[in-house]
Amino acid sequence: MKSTAEQLPVIHYEGNHLVVKAYAGCGKTTTLVAYAEQHRHLRMLYLAYNRAIRDEGAAKFPRNVVCKTSHQLAWPGFGQRYQHKLGNVRLTDAAGLLETRHWGSVRDALAVLTAYLSSADREIGLAHALAGLDGESFATGGDAHIERAIGSARRLWEAMIDPQHSFPCQHDAYLKLFQLSRPKLPYDVILFDEAQDSNPVTAALVAEQSARKIFVGDKWQQIYRWRGAENALDRQIEEGADALYLTNSFRFGPMIAGVANAILALQGETRPLVGFGPRDRVSTRLPFGCERYTVLNRTVVGVILTAIGAVGLGKVVHWNGGIEAYQLSDLEDVHHLREEQVERIRNKRMLAQFKTFADFNEAAEESKDPEMLRTIRLLKDHHDIPRLIAALRRHSTDDPDEADITVSTVHRAKGLEWDIVVLEEDFPDLFDDEKISPEQRVDELNLLYVATTRAKQHLVVNGIVQAIVRLVHSKAKRAEMPQGSVMSEAPA
Repeated sequence: MKSTAEQLPVIHYEGNHLVVKAYAGCGKTTTLVAYAEQHRHLRMLYLAYNRAIRDEGAAKFPRNVVCKTSHQLAWPGFGQRYQHKLGNVRLTDAAGLLETRHWGSVRDALAVLTAYLSSADREIGLAHALAGLDGESFATGGDAHIERAIGSARRLWEAMIDPQHSFPCQHDAYLKLFQLSRPKLPYDVILFDEAQDSNPVTAALVAEQSARKIFVGDKWQQIYRWRGAENALDRQIEEGADALYLTNSFRFGPMIAGVANAILALQGETRPLVGFGPRDRVSTRLPFGCERYTVLNRTVVGVILTAIGAVGLGKVVHWNGGIEAYQLSDLEDVHHLREEQVERIRNKRMLAQFKTFADFNEAAEESKDPEMLRTIRLLKDHHDIPRLIAALRRHSTDDPDEADITVSTVHRAKGLEWDIVVLEEDFPDLFDDEKISPEQRVDELNLLYVATTRAKQHLVVNGIVQAIVRLVHSKAKRAEMPQGSVMSEAPA
């Protein structure tokens, strides 16, 4: 493809500090590849957000570009030390190390540790308690509780980074150690992709390099703030970076772009996304006879329920990210715990902490652990879990081309695209001020923007997106009315 007028200034950029704000489907990877080809004399690092994006980049960039994730950078010197004990830390793991069954305290210790792992700081301290703990913990626990949470987080951290200790080491832990070592990377240029969701650890790592830096991303696709991500794009501009824009999307046409712009308008964005792709369509239901499509859910439980419904209709399902990513094995183990079939539980660590299902239920309520609460909700609705999971496995395929339906959370769908996308109804009501805060509304609008822009040809919108479009159109009509005129609105 011939480069556009928006892409050319990026491709020929000769400065040292640039931010490229690229909307969904606007050819940012194509633009960066052209930049790398234009500057073949420079050694470049393409820093990708995840392995899938890294693999896509490795297939496209010229030979002067090394494509890696931040964890891949950290692996040789740090990650390899812990390969024998890598894994996520469960609530039960932390409780066992801290020798307590006070689940609220365990939850808070993990929250402090998580805040530290996603920060650029050298030591665990009060700042991570402020970032990790909720208002209830501060209100009911007081200073003593906060100090205990910080102390417990330090104990977890020391065990995590001890190669001889059995306590699991999370991938973010060895990345943190890599950042703390202040490495000097051997590159002339760093292309930092998805910078709106950058981990402060990775942002600090990049900031300390002397290389030319090009930050690329879309602030409205920031969907990992709950995991400590920060928007590095605006911060770089505040620090003096040049700014260029990619607003012409070749993924979809004007109809889908119109829906995305309605969502962006509620965020206060005034620069429109332009759909330059082929003719597209937006509707409220699938067309009759549609046989292959993708369904996006807000929650893991929603994905499982969508898959259950599809299997009930005899459909073959592809689980984006793999069926095991949706915690079906854990769901089956908790079912066995409920049925007092402890001999069938595969995760023996669960038995070390939960002797009965009542213990599990109590821990879920006290800790408010989302994974545990999701599991309990599914168990309430479905009693023969092993039979259900067996059916889901029989009707699943690893090949998306063999599937009737692809299912995914929006988070897992980031960076992907499909011809036909259906948005399910498990997204929150963004207009209920009692249930959603202004900060949560921003995050949920970003998720909806990501979800709508996964579609290439046909988008089936849900109720909340329909409400957003109606509201934005209504506001636009009122803004167009001559001054002094009065518009009467029909009752809802």
